[in-house]
Amino acid sequence: MSTSMNFAVFTAALVRKMQEKMGKDFRVFSSTVKKNNGVELTGIILEGRGCNTSPTIYIDDFFEDYEKGASLEEIVEAVWQIFRKNRFEESVDLSNFASYEKAKDQIAFRLVNFEKNRELLKGVPYKIFCNLAVVFYYSVNEAPFYGKASILIKQEHLEKWGVSLEELCRNAMKNTPRMYPARIENIESVMVQMLEKGLVDENDISVKLADRQEQKWMDEVLSQLQEDFGRDENRIPMYVLSNEQKLYGAACMLYPDIMEKFSRLIQNDFYILPSSIHEVILLPFQEQPERESLLEMVTEINKTQVEESEVLADSVYCFMRSDQKIWQLC
Repeated sequence: MSTSMNFAVFTAALVRKMQEKMGKDFRVFSSTVKKNNGVELTGIILEGRGCNTSPTIYIDDFFEDYEKGASLEEIVEAVWQIFRKNRFEESVDLSNFASYEKAKDQIAFRLVNFEKNRELLKGVPYKIFCNLAVVFYYSVNEAPFYGKASILIKQEHLEKWGVSLEELCRNAMKNTPRMYPARIENIESVMVQMLEKGLVDENDISVKLADRQEQKWMDEVLSQLQEDFGRDENRIPMYVLSNEQKLYGAACMLYPDIMEKFSRLIQNDFYILPSSIHEVILLPFQEQPERESLLEMVTEINKTQVEESEVLADSVYCFMRSDQKIWQLC
C-alpha cells in the first residue's frame, strides 16, 4: 500500500474516532488546506451544532507520530486537547465582509513569494514588488477572532464589491501600518526576548520554578547573553523589522517612509535579508560581507531553519538613500 493511501486510511480512522468521541452535537470532517508557497496540509475540523467557527487542527505531524509508534487513541486525545484549548463558543458574524464600505477599513496586505505562489495568484488580485507579490486580506476583527483570523481577498470578491485593484491597494496601504504598526529592534534584543520566552515556556510545560534560586539562574543566563553581545566589538550591527504582532511583518518594508527614516538614523544604505514572511533583517552596508555570501546565508537558513510555508525568498534586497528605493540585488 502506498504512503498516500496509508495517510488516507489514517485520516479516515482519525475522523471516525473523533466523531465517536465528540458525539452527535458535532460534525467531524477532514479538509485539505492550501497554505503559502503551495504547501498543502490536511486538517481535522470539529464543527459544533449552531456554531460556524472551528479551529483547523493539522494532522500531518500526527501521522508521522503514528508511523513512529504512537497509538490512534493517543492521537485522538492529543487532537481533543488542542480543540478544547482553541475552540470557539460563539459564531462569527461576517456580514461586514459582504459590503466593501463596511469591509474596507479592515483590509490589509502581506508579502509572499511570487514564483512559489503562481497557482494561488491566478485567482487573487496582487501587485508585483521585485520578485514578491503583495496580496490583500480582510482581518476578521469580529468576535471571537478579534484580528487573529483573516480572509484572503480573491478576484471574485473585487468583482462582487465593484472596486478596482488600485482602490483596494490604497486602502490596504493606509490600513496596514495602523493595524500592524512597524517595529525595528536590535537583533540582540530580539534574541534575548526569544530565549527568555523559550525558557519561560519550557518551565510552564515541564519544570515549575520551585524557588528563587531557579529564577536567579534564568536571570543570570539572560544577563550573560547580553554581556557577551556587548563585549563583541567587531560584530556587524543587525536589526529586525517586523510588526508589533510579529505576524506577516515582512510587509513592513513597504510602509511609507519606514526605510528612509531608518537609513537616516544609521546614516547608511542597508541590505534587507528576508528572514521569513514574518520579519526581515536590516544590515547596514559594510565592506564585508559581500552580497554573494549574504545570499548563501539566506538560502541556507530558509532550507534548514524556516518552515516551507513561511519562506519569503532566497534573495537579498537593499535600500539606497540616493533614490529612496528598495532594490533586489540577487
